[in-house]
Amino acid sequence: MAPYNPQKTLSLLEKTLTADPTASLRSLTALRAELDVLERHLVGRALQEGQTYTQIARPLGISRQAAHRRYRDLTAPPRLSEIARATLVRAREEAARQGSRSIDGEHLALALARAGALTIDVEAARRSFAPPAINAPAPAGLHPRLHARLVRNSGELGLEQLVQATLEDPGAQRLLDRFGRGSVQQLVDRRPVANGSGAGEPRFAESLHQA
Repeated sequence: MAPYNPQKTLSLLEKTLTADPTASLRSLTALRAELDVLERHLVGRALQEGQTYTQIARPLGISRQAAHRRYRDLTAPPRLSEIARATLVRAREEAARQGSRSIDGEHLALALARAGALTIDVEAARRSFAPPAINAPAPAGLHPRLHARLVRNSGELGLEQLVQATLEDPGAQRLLDRFGRGSVQQLVDRRPVANGSGAGEPRFAESLHQA
């Protein structure tokens, strides 16, 4: 992403407003290009802070799909450790078991419990979900908010980042309150510090997201 220089924008704006018409038009053309850089800079910041494409698209007056097409290069999927990849596969399995259209925080919490990273009564938690619809479609990918929490991380995405994103998810918090052993804060204090090992697989992360 091209760096943004606010002084350049202000200088071009001043020239556009004060120069003769021909020079002002040249400055205006350059200003439009600089404002495009500013827009991408602001969108990149919003994505890093966990905003979804739906939230970004609204003030821009475009659709979520248009925002994703325009700015998806700003959110290159992080590299996955082997243990993170296996956990996301389990989360997809949990979502498919419940007939969910997306992989939600609750499904990731159950997958982390199966991996030993969280302590949850998995069977009791599964019984708390509504019965899945017959012939339900496979989950399309990560819920947009969950995806946003994960892609804000740089470098390798490991078990610790999956746990952190799960503990920030309201649905997962409710599940942990009901079926976890210990409070959510205790789970935060006990979250793993290792990222796991193994080769990352960015294409898998890209295939999961539903941003």
